[in-house]
Amino acid sequence: MIKFNMAPTAHRIVDQVLDVKPGELALLVADSDRSPAITEAMAHALSGAGAELTVMHMAPHQMGGIDPPPQVAAAMNASDIVVLQTSFATVHTDTVRNALKQNARVLDMWGWEEEMMVAGGALADYDEVERITKRVTEILTKAKTGRFTTPEGCDMNFSLEGRTCHPLIGVARNPGEFTACPDGEAAISPLEGSASGVMVNPFSIERKDLGFVTEPIRLEIENGQVRSITGSPAADRFWALLEEYGDLAKNVAEFAVGTNPASRKRATMREAKKSYGTCHMAVGDSGTLGGFVVAPLHVDMIFDNPTVWADDVVVVKDGEIVI
Repeated sequence: MIKFNMAPTAHRIVDQVLDVKPGELALLVADSDRSPAITEAMAHALSGAGAELTVMHMAPHQMGGIDPPPQVAAAMNASDIVVLQTSFATVHTDTVRNALKQNARVLDMWGWEEEMMVAGGALADYDEVERITKRVTEILTKAKTGRFTTPEGCDMNFSLEGRTCHPLIGVARNPGEFTACPDGEAAISPLEGSASGVMVNPFSIERKDLGFVTEPIRLEIENGQVRSITGSPAADRFWALLEEYGDLAKNVAEFAVGTNPASRKRATMREAKKSYGTCHMAVGDSGTLGGFVVAPLHVDMIFDNPTVWADDVVVVKDGEIVI
């Protein structure tokens, strides 16, 4: 088994991403599907920075947007810094939103593999990521409408009127801030009920039993809701999931553009949606991004080589950010 020197990246995250100070109360949450070596590296870095550290373990979830157990939530509310080294994203939950209201700084490290500690998006030039992300964010915030197409056949339209785009640039240094690592995306919640069109063949769907998708999938969207998912057994599994959780799960919750040039599209699910020039849409919970739907899940679908419009401005052309 290859052993990686994880210490430099762990210290970079603790010092540069979170700006941990001596005496701060830090909580590191891991689940049983995650690498103990990463947990150990992050624990050493947090303790080395002078934080008063608590490590908690929980059972893994199968997708994002599911609240942690109440004892984990209680510990998060009592912490200055929360690091979530879990299998899927926890940011889109009431648990994280409540911790942010208590002024915690939250870092979501979901889906990390050991190799990500020495390669890929976490090693990006984050000054460049910030520059790109803020420019895309500015344009999407000003726009009233959004659209994206792909060579696979996607054609989605949605309203952005009154919505603020969020620049996810890889730092959470102030009370009440959250970030993910690796980061790099401009994310916005379309107006409820406005999304319509088709999404065809996402190359990644953030759920354990889907992941990097090789089967055909077609989603029909109307009035901001997924109306059908067809094309393959994978499509049937995805539709069954949304049917199980009901109409809130079918809500079109997020649109985002990936802005991290160092993130790799197909190395890990974690890096895919951050990869420069991709875009993704999510279904389910939209509350963390300024929407009004609180759902029991949040599942991203990532698309390659999109063309993206904000009103009449082309933001991304065939997978290249052009603004």
